[in-house]
Amino acid sequence: MRIPKFMLMLAVVCMVFVATGCTGSSKSGDDTNANAQGKVKLVLWSHQEDQIVNAYKEIISKYEALHPETTIEYQTFPYDVYNQKLKASFSAATPPDVAEMFGTWVPNYSRNDLLVEIPDSETVKQAYYEAPLGGYLRDGKLYGLPLEYNIENGGMLIHPQMLKEQGYDQPPSTWTELVEYAKKLTVKNGNALQVKGFDFVSSDNITFTFLSLILQQNASFWGENEHVNFSTSEAEKAMSALVSLIADDQVADLTTFGGELDTSDYFFRGNSAMTYRGPWTIAAGLNNYKVNDFEYVPVPSFTDNPPSFAAESGWGLTVAKQSKQQEAALDFIRFFSEKENLESWNTETFTVPAKKEIAEDPEYLKNNPYMKTPLEVLSLGQWIGPVADRDYFFKQVNDHFQLMVTGRLSVKEGLAKIEQAINDNQDQHKR
Repeated sequence: MRIPKFMLMLAVVCMVFVATGCTGSSKSGDDTNANAQGKVKLVLWSHQEDQIVNAYKEIISKYEALHPETTIEYQTFPYDVYNQKLKASFSAATPPDVAEMFGTWVPNYSRNDLLVEIPDSETVKQAYYEAPLGGYLRDGKLYGLPLEYNIENGGMLIHPQMLKEQGYDQPPSTWTELVEYAKKLTVKNGNALQVKGFDFVSSDNITFTFLSLILQQNASFWGENEHVNFSTSEAEKAMSALVSLIADDQVADLTTFGGELDTSDYFFRGNSAMTYRGPWTIAAGLNNYKVNDFEYVPVPSFTDNPPSFAAESGWGLTVAKQSKQQEAALDFIRFFSEKENLESWNTETFTVPAKKEIAEDPEYLKNNPYMKTPLEVLSLGQWIGPVADRDYFFKQVNDHFQLMVTGRLSVKEGLAKIEQAINDNQDQHKR
């Protein structure tokens, strides 16, 4: 998930833009959103992140200038409290008119009839890639519009100079080459890794890489009744490959897993030669570390098949069914999703476009040259599927992965435990 680490350290407070003060809930559930003069007030919530906030404010100002009868009260909240804030507001029947939601959260709201269906869903969804849409769909109908393609696969950060020093003029083009490069690029100081050859050990990438290696074998990780199926030879082969990178090849380790810094931070500090991470990390290198001696290149497929991958549906905009201003709210998110506006938002927030016409626009690539690698694989992504509890799902994979790497569980045992735990959790959410 594209959530910068610094956001997780923010104090649990809410910041309100446009309106002053700090509010516990919006007033979208009462008649104060429209006065006798026909003025309309919409309340919009999103998570906090400087680039995100600035991009939202620009489009809000543009919309208000074109619609003087409408004002938009924009409120933002730290990511680590935002999900609970949304749940509380919908439970209390005081949600914002327009809510930014992460795609994985949306099914819980759409299933409970809390969101407005996007008109003409069948036509609208043709404009987007499959993976970003998945979380917003229910029974073929859309209950929000994705703003980004939340991709963690397909590309990796590399230090070209480190590769050249080992005699490599080009990035690896096959999985075998990737492992070969990683071994040679790894630098040890005694038993400790000073430079990791290929770092993929982050809370997101362990899971996403595992799922992608299954898909690249033309297999699936879903069974029946919204249960995962990790009892396949393909799942065992995929997990074995990842475990071997640490346990046998020693091109990465678990020492920094779960720490304050992201794997991309260690990369930009020179502690890894190749790091598997989403394209959102590019902005961190350019803006936070002020470095540009890196490249973002394709990760080879695990097989001879195309590098397919699973992706969550990322951030998008939804309209609350309890809103008294549904038509105005829908008009705003349609305006937000127009090519010119959404393209500027994607550019400023350094997010990958969910909309095909933006991703396929040569001008977008010209303005965002680092996006070349992710743009080339967007059609290969598929929605991760009906994950009931995202945090629990990923935690099971991550926790058991560590046990397999350290030899406390075999791969087969670890996969069986992951499957059982996730499926029990999936069933609990159906009750």
